[in-house]
Amino acid sequence: MKKILIIGGTGIISTSLTRALAHDPLVELTVLNRGHHPEMLPSNVEVLNADINDTAAVQNVLGDRKFDAVADFVLFKPEQATSRIALFKGRTRQFLFISTVACLNHELSPITNELTPRGNRFSTYGQNKAAAELVFLEAYQEFAFPVTIIRPSQTTNDEHIPVSVKGKSIWSVIHRIKTGKPVIIHGDGQSLWATTHAEDFARAFIPLINHPQAIGEIIQVINPTPHTWLQVYTTLADLMNVELHPVFIPSDVLAKSKHFDLYSAIQGDKMFTNVYDIAKLKRFVPDFKPQISLREGLARYLDRVNAHPELQVEDPEFDAWCDALIADYQRLTNTLMEQR
Repeated sequence: MKKILIIGGTGIISTSLTRALAHDPLVELTVLNRGHHPEMLPSNVEVLNADINDTAAVQNVLGDRKFDAVADFVLFKPEQATSRIALFKGRTRQFLFISTVACLNHELSPITNELTPRGNRFSTYGQNKAAAELVFLEAYQEFAFPVTIIRPSQTTNDEHIPVSVKGKSIWSVIHRIKTGKPVIIHGDGQSLWATTHAEDFARAFIPLINHPQAIGEIIQVINPTPHTWLQVYTTLADLMNVELHPVFIPSDVLAKSKHFDLYSAIQGDKMFTNVYDIAKLKRFVPDFKPQISLREGLARYLDRVNAHPELQVEDPEFDAWCDALIADYQRLTNTLMEQR
């Protein structure tokens, strides 16, 4: 029986993993989180409620428990890495830190693997994750802290899909497509991206738990099949049986928005072409093969949001911002072309 602790457990990436492990008769699963979404957890999971950043509270709820593996989905800063090392040193055989490919310098090459240098100069999120990686790797080198660093790309589920520019919710973009309004796509829509459905992430992740060769390693866990951003939007429009009206605006222009943080979201991440090499993952999990395609993932999202009208929350502020930006950009473009 493996004793596994998940820190988080109800997020976009971790929910599918939690459910998969809860159905494994050889796993004794514990989830540690703040208790905001208990309805998302299977009934046979032990739940410990505490803020992971409150060390005293966490030590109190953990008691003398020890684990075969701990998977942390809510660690974002280097000081949190230092705290986790102190908390779990001697308490677990493996600590799986969920990092991100956003920590890497995507300006150097479109091919991304575990040897791609860190250094995302646009994304604070990526910079913090990179710094946390270094804290863990130093602890591994100094006293064999049993860390495994996992780097996903954008991970999706039936409630969350990739879109280029959005407001408070994804529905704000879907509603514009559905009603025939123009939608903003960064760049020319042709940069390559990759998305991994959370269920596929879980399929690749679970065999890495307590894998004897995974300690001290960095492993990309990604569906490597590339797609363009325009492909995402054309597939959504096709699934809704409507015509797409894309408006392509340069990423560096969008990054200057004073209303939305598009500097880190677009210029720090989505504007780059990324082709992910998962050869290392395949060495650890030879039979890993993603099962949920981009189209199926988008269709599942639309089915869910259509079945739950309460998820169809409009965003008038974002809608008005899109209308104004598109009008200004098209007017300026027309003026420029007239002068040339």
